[in-house]
Amino acid sequence: MKLQKALEAQKAPNLILSDQILNEEGCVVVAQFLAQNTQFINIELRGCNINGRGFERICRSISPDARTLIAEWNAIGGGVSALCDLLMNPSYQLQLVDLKNNRIQADHCARICQMLKQNTSLQSLNLKWNEIGEKGAQYLLEGLNGNRNLKFLDVSCNKIPEGLATQIRERIEQNRSSDLMAKNSTGIKESQRNVYQPVKTIPKTAATTNIPDRAVKKNDAIRVAQLKEQIDQELRQNRLMNEELTNRMNALRQEILSKEQAVSMAKRHFEEEVTRKSIIEAEYTQVKRQFDELGKASDYRQQEVMNEYVAKNKHVLALENEYMHELSQIRHDNKQQIDQINANWQPRLDGIQSKFNSLMKANDQYNQQLLRMKEFFLKMRLDHDENVKAVEGRLLIEEKAKYNHQIELLKKKEMETQQTLKRAENESQSIQDDMQRLETNLTRDRQLIEEQIQQEREKVHQTHLQISKRSIKQEKLINNNIVLDHHIDNLIRKIDETFFILNIQKDRGMDDIQQRRLLQERQYALHKTNLQLQHQRILELERLMSSQEGNNIKLRAEYEKLCHIVQGKVQNAVIETCRLNLQLG
Repeated sequence: MKLQKALEAQKAPNLILSDQILNEEGCVVVAQFLAQNTQFINIELRGCNINGRGFERICRSISPDARTLIAEWNAIGGGVSALCDLLMNPSYQLQLVDLKNNRIQADHCARICQMLKQNTSLQSLNLKWNEIGEKGAQYLLEGLNGNRNLKFLDVSCNKIPEGLATQIRERIEQNRSSDLMAKNSTGIKESQRNVYQPVKTIPKTAATTNIPDRAVKKNDAIRVAQLKEQIDQELRQNRLMNEELTNRMNALRQEILSKEQAVSMAKRHFEEEVTRKSIIEAEYTQVKRQFDELGKASDYRQQEVMNEYVAKNKHVLALENEYMHELSQIRHDNKQQIDQINANWQPRLDGIQSKFNSLMKANDQYNQQLLRMKEFFLKMRLDHDENVKAVEGRLLIEEKAKYNHQIELLKKKEMETQQTLKRAENESQSIQDDMQRLETNLTRDRQLIEEQIQQEREKVHQTHLQISKRSIKQEKLINNNIVLDHHIDNLIRKIDETFFILNIQKDRGMDDIQQRRLLQERQYALHKTNLQLQHQRILELERLMSSQEGNNIKLRAEYEKLCHIVQGKVQNAVIETCRLNLQLG
C-alpha cells in the first residue's frame, strides 16, 4: 500500500523512490508502473534493497526516452547485464547511470566492456564502492579503448591497482579534451566566417561601355561615388569589428594572465600542501609507532593480567581443595576420637549400670524386708515399743553402714566419668575453634583475591571503553565522509546539467566566446566548491588523527586517498587552464 501511494504521488518527468524496501513483488509493481507511464525520464532508486532479478524486470520496463538512472546502494550484482543489454540498444539514449555500492564483481565487468564498445549515448557512469578488482579494471580499460563518448567514470574504492586506475583516468581525460577541442574548433570557424565576409564587387553594366553619352557618364560617376561610399562604410565597419576583436583578444590575454597568476598561486599552494603532507606523514609515522608500542604494551599487560588471574584462580582452587581436605580430615579424626572414647568408657558404664541395678535390687529387697519387719513389729507393739524402736534403730544403722561405702564408690566413678566427658568436650571445642580460624583466614584470602580480580576487570573495562570511543569517532568520520560524497555527487550532477544547458544555449545561437566563458565560470565555481569540500574533509581527518593516541589504518588510507585526489585535481585544473589559454590565444 505504501509503495502504491508513493508511485501515485510521483510527477513526471522525475521518478524518485529513495530508501524504499523493495522485494521482488515491489520490483514487479515498479516495473508495471514504468511500463504504463513512459513520461518518466529521470529515474532514482537509491537505497531500495533491489536484487539482480528485480533490477532486470525494472530495466525491461524503462522508456527509450529516459536520460538518467540512479540505482546506488542496492544489491544488483549480476542484474547489470540487463542494463548493458538496454544500453546496447540504439533506441535507448541513457546519458547518466549511477551504480555505486551494488556488489558488482569482476565477471560482471566483461558485459560492461561489450556495452562500452557499442554504446554512443552514455556520458557518465559511477561504479564506486563495488568489487571490480584488477581483472574488472582490465575489462573496463578494454571497453574504454573503443568508446569516445564517456566523459565521467568513477571506479574508486574497488581494490584496483594504481597503474590501471591511472590509465582509466587518462582515457577519460582524452575523451573530455577531444570533445572540448571539437567544440572550440567549430566555434572558431563560425566566428571567422562571421568576421571575414567577402566585399561586394562593382557590377559592370553595358551602359558604361556602350553608351558614350555625358548623362550616362555622369550617372556612372554618381554610382561609382555611391559604391565608394558603400565600400568606405563597409571598411569602417570592418575596422570597428577588428577593433572589437582586438579588445576581446586583449581582455582574453588579461584573463589568461590572471589565470596564469591563479595557476602559479595554485602551484604554490600545491607545493605547500605537499610539504604539509610530508610533515603530516612524518607525524603520522611517529604516532603510528607510538600506537604500536602502546598496543604491544597493552597486549603484554593484558596477557600478564590474564596469567596472574589464572594463577590466582589456581591458587584459590588449591586453597579451597586444601581447606576441604583438612576439614574432612579433622572431622574424621574427631569422629575417631569420639568413637574411641565411647568404646573405652562404654564397658565401664555398663559395669557401673549393672552394679547400680544390683544395688537397686538389694535396696528393693531391703525395703521388702523392712516392710515385713514393720508388719511384724506392728503386731507386737503392745508392750515392747521401746525395745522394738531400739532394735529397729540398730538395724537401720547397720544397714546404712553396709551400703554407704558402695554408694560413695559409685559417686566417685560417676564424677570421674563426668570429668572425662568434660575433657573430651574441651578438646572438641578447641578443634572447632581451629576450624573457624582456618575458615576466617580462607575467606580473607578469597576476598583479597576477588578484590584484585575486580580491579583488573575494571582496568580491562576502561580499555574497552577507550576502544569503543575510538570506534564511535571512526563511525562519525565515516558518516561525514558519506555526506561529503553526496555533496561531490551533487557537484558532478551540476556539471552534467551545465553541459546540458550549454548545449541548449549553443543550439539557440549563443556566441562561442560567451559559451566558453560561461563554461569556464561554472567549471571554476564547481571545481572550487569541490576542492573546498575535499579540503574540509582532509582538515577533519588531520584533526581526528591528531586527537587520537594510536594507529588507525582506515583513517590513514582515507587521508592518503583524499590527498592523492586533491593533488590530481589541482594538476588537472592547471593542465586544463593552460590548454584553454592556448586555445583562446
